[in-house]
Amino acid sequence: MFDRSDFGEFTEERVAELREYKKLIVDAESSLGDRGFSEGQLQRQHKIIDDSLAFLDAAIENRQAQKTALDDFARQITPLLLENVDEAAKVELDALHSHVSEWRHEMTPDEWKTLHVVVMVAHMPRDEELTVQYFQRLLNDPIEGHRIICAEGLWEEPRALDLLATHLIDGNAGEAFFGDYMRMHRDLLADAARAYIQNTLLKSEHSNGVTGDK
Repeated sequence: MFDRSDFGEFTEERVAELREYKKLIVDAESSLGDRGFSEGQLQRQHKIIDDSLAFLDAAIENRQAQKTALDDFARQITPLLLENVDEAAKVELDALHSHVSEWRHEMTPDEWKTLHVVVMVAHMPRDEELTVQYFQRLLNDPIEGHRIICAEGLWEEPRALDLLATHLIDGNAGEAFFGDYMRMHRDLLADAARAYIQNTLLKSEHSNGVTGDK
């Protein structure tokens, strides 16, 4: 909602954008009662929204937002957001586990042992993504790229399956040539490049302690 360009006086265009944003928040709040929240959850959402609207109203009225005020507001809201995060993770994981358990009952032991999972994920949440964590624990496979594959930014199933095929082929090639299933999951030239950069190409830069611009 706010970025660095907002830490100064708002333009008329920016004020208009924030007023439109406020309307969306008000509309969202009016639908909370239909979302199946418990009483405690509902009160928490109202608190988050009401505090957010208060901050937004002040920013619109003053035609500016101070970074210190924004930081204070964010820290004030954080505990409530984390309560939402805890509950959301539990709901999502419970649903995922229920579906996976049903699928597992339909599979033979051999099919389960050879199961590969493709997780369609965006770039930013890829690290420790919820579904990846679940399957790492369930399949006892902590290395992403073996039986668990992240399809980053690939939202169409055919493209994700193409990625799976690439992983399987590269894994078999890595095992055959290098005795390492994961070897082709990184740049084939990585080891040679590291040695050449460190020992030859930029050896003097490292030995002279040069780490930034001259």
